[in-house]
Amino acid sequence: MEPLPEHRDRPHIRPFTPIGVRNEEQKVFVALRDPANLRGDGNSPVVPPEWLPLLALLQGEKSLDELAQDTGAPKEFLVQLVAVLDEAGLLWGPNLEHLEREAMARVTAANAFPLGASTAAGEDPVAASAVIAEFLSKAEDPELDGELLGIVAPHLDYARGGATYAAAYKSFGAGAKADRIVILGTNHFGAGDGIVMSRFGFQTPFGIFNADLPVIEALAASLGTRLFKDEIDHLGEHSIQIQLPWIHQIFGNVPIVAALVPNPCVPMLADDGARVSFDEFVPALRAALEGAPGRTLVIASADLSHVGPQFGDETPIGSEIRKQVETYDRSLLAVFLEGDDELFIKKVVHDQNHQRWCSVGNMSAAKLVTGGLPELLEYSQCPTDGEANDNALVTSAALAFVRI
Repeated sequence: MEPLPEHRDRPHIRPFTPIGVRNEEQKVFVALRDPANLRGDGNSPVVPPEWLPLLALLQGEKSLDELAQDTGAPKEFLVQLVAVLDEAGLLWGPNLEHLEREAMARVTAANAFPLGASTAAGEDPVAASAVIAEFLSKAEDPELDGELLGIVAPHLDYARGGATYAAAYKSFGAGAKADRIVILGTNHFGAGDGIVMSRFGFQTPFGIFNADLPVIEALAASLGTRLFKDEIDHLGEHSIQIQLPWIHQIFGNVPIVAALVPNPCVPMLADDGARVSFDEFVPALRAALEGAPGRTLVIASADLSHVGPQFGDETPIGSEIRKQVETYDRSLLAVFLEGDDELFIKKVVHDQNHQRWCSVGNMSAAKLVTGGLPELLEYSQCPTDGEANDNALVTSAALAFVRI
């Protein structure tokens, strides 16, 4: 057997989304979906579910010989498995880098990232708009006192989070105007552990949402090209794109400033200045927006707790777990609503983020950038109580940032 390339002999698997599928005999398998769809064909390797623990061992630390010894799997089988993963772009290494270059070439040619989560309400613009309008029609007017500066909205799928999105976006009211929207998202699957931005827009069923280049160039003048180091991460990230149908419904195709924001509670892997930190970004964005004409609104695309066996907990979700999760969520939200961002972050760190709030960074950044006082509009748990899912519970909230 010829010597294997280093990245295949010590394979390190990328994050993937497991999707349950069935064959013609109705046997269950798992499709390993690349969130970024780097190959552009939508095809995914399919494996038996019992292989998932083996895939979890592919962390770049052990050779195939060592893995074969530890697991009892034949080395020939492991060689074939990592070859399939590599060809699919699911291993860190030179083939992944090649696929990333090809994907970014397609983005550059289109001057926009391709359709992704912006199709959450459908690819037909008329039908998608009707879906959003229906959600908004059922939401109550929050009747806020003071000037609305921005919101916190979920990044769940609309089936589970539609009512909470609507509670947040209803804040803007009919006929609302904005010259730009800042969308602060979460980097779920990408490699970047700093701020990730791009000069490219986003394709949607409603046309392209272009980047607000004057604001982005002002940020680049302050922070440099470090902002764009991991812009490929936007290709598979849903937290920015999933807000765009709601923004279109209220504001049309307004220019956007999109940034993936890291968790300020977690140190960067390498504090070498190669990427922009949370602490650098917030004042730079505030300054860039102060120099921009017209009205800016800020959206934090945020989910809260992720609890249950799907996320590594031992206890299935039941009524008592739901109560405990809500009690803690509301205690942490209370700190956030008081407006002391430093205390909020300290509490998350102190509690070791045990309920896995995934958007501490963009919520904190939105509050600091707007300078507004947050107001809770709605809290929700998905699935709702009584629905048959004891494996996972995700919570979210609708909030408004208001200048009193």
